[in-house]
Amino acid sequence: MKASKIIITSTAVLLALSLSACGTTSNKSTSTNHSSSAKKHAEFHKVGDTVKAGQITYTLNSVEVTDERNEFADDNPQHVIKVTYHVKNNSNQALPIGTDLAVYGPDNTKLKSYPINGTTLDSVAAGKEADVVTGFGIDKLGEVELHFAPLVSTQQPAKFKVNVTNPNQQ
Repeated sequence: MKASKIIITSTAVLLALSLSACGTTSNKSTSTNHSSSAKKHAEFHKVGDTVKAGQITYTLNSVEVTDERNEFADDNPQHVIKVTYHVKNNSNQALPIGTDLAVYGPDNTKLKSYPINGTTLDSVAAGKEADVVTGFGIDKLGEVELHFAPLVSTQQPAKFKVNVTNPNQQ
């Protein structure tokens, strides 16, 4: 009986020491990875660049103000921007397109999509490519951020920055 108490106590002490050692190592590793990944995420690309997000390749072709309005839209933004990009699906499964872009305005607020003619809501098969057009409502023009990533993804997005101006007011 005394021997079994010693074995149980010894096992409990060893288990506690091994768990506390794992916790210490894990925290150091996490903070190191976090700081190096923060530097990696700060990189922004520009119109014309081709960037990979996971197994998907995105090329931002253009971001421009359009006079196009949809009479059935719920919102009436001051401006509408039209985003045109190319996507190449290097994965082994179909990829939903048209929902893989988030846009943030000059005030860092996420913009709502806006239905314009030619809006792409589709999918592209594995190993195939497609051109995509989508619109966003925005009240104040300026520098916008575009974040491209597959709809369901744990990959970091491909980030672009573009200064959007109204060509009619220049």
